[in-house]
Amino acid sequence: MTSPHADRPGLKKAPDADVHPTTPPTSDDRSLRRLGATTGDAIGMPDKDRLVSLEVQVPKSLRKSVRHEAERRGVTVDDVVAEALRNRPIH
Repeated sequence: MTSPHADRPGLKKAPDADVHPTTPPTSDDRSLRRLGATTGDAIGMPDKDRLVSLEVQVPKSLRKSVRHEAERRGVTVDDVVAEALRNRPIH
């Protein structure tokens, strides 16, 4: 019995497969990956973060302090909080 697909050649690598790989690199280089809930978040441009909502409960005195800091600097409370989160030490 002959194969029904005898006229179709098998898949083979292109001569320039090392230049244009079709599979991800085998190294575990986490610096190339971005975390995200969706594929768009994971492969989006690293210099353009999409703004998302974050709701937290903080002591009233801290909220008041952040509001005064934002007012003093002429920015929004969101800007002050985002900067504080960006500049936090990561362990």
